[in-house]
Amino acid sequence: MTKQDTTVDEEIAAISNVYAALKELEPEAQARVLKYVAEKLKIRDSMLGDDAASRQERSEDTSKDRKDEGATERREDASEELEGISPIAKKWMARNGLEPKKLSTIFSLGVDEIDLIAKTVPGKNKKDKMHNVFLLKGVAAYVGTGVARFTHEQVKETCLHYNAFDANNFIYNFKSLAGELSGSKDTGYTLTARGLTSATELVKSMSQTDTGD
Repeated sequence: MTKQDTTVDEEIAAISNVYAALKELEPEAQARVLKYVAEKLKIRDSMLGDDAASRQERSEDTSKDRKDEGATERREDASEELEGISPIAKKWMARNGLEPKKLSTIFSLGVDEIDLIAKTVPGKNKKDKMHNVFLLKGVAAYVGTGVARFTHEQVKETCLHYNAFDANNFIYNFKSLAGELSGSKDTGYTLTARGLTSATELVKSMSQTDTGD
């Protein structure tokens, strides 16, 4: 019998003895005995060869899989939140740091026709509220279609909902929107570049205070 064969036989005998000594013990006791013996014999993980390396590799693979799963779930959630939003509006949101979760407290995201749903609209009086309703209706259209255009009927209905419509002073109040709005009652209204800027600042302010919660 060669030296290598003798070594193998000794290892098999040692395994048998260790197994016989441990098999009747509880798992916790088995672990304590193995740990104690390893410490006494000064056995390091590096001496365990492929087994230790395999455990480390499996641990790293599991951690990577979990990270990949988490990233996939986040991408899927983001995709669902952005569903129905125009590509132009997505870029606008990214530029201005507007998150879908925040915007959903102001606008009805995820539906065919995005609209204003905030519980309240800022404004000290009907004139201020009407001004903000016009801006927000423009944003609602912009988010859904990429064009900040809406009809007189749509904005009037929304003004009535938010108690922002003053029939007697409508024309006077409408003049306060000069420069931020183009169009007319017959043709509909569209936010100008200046109007979209004002509307963006308004949306940022509302989203920060969670208006609509």
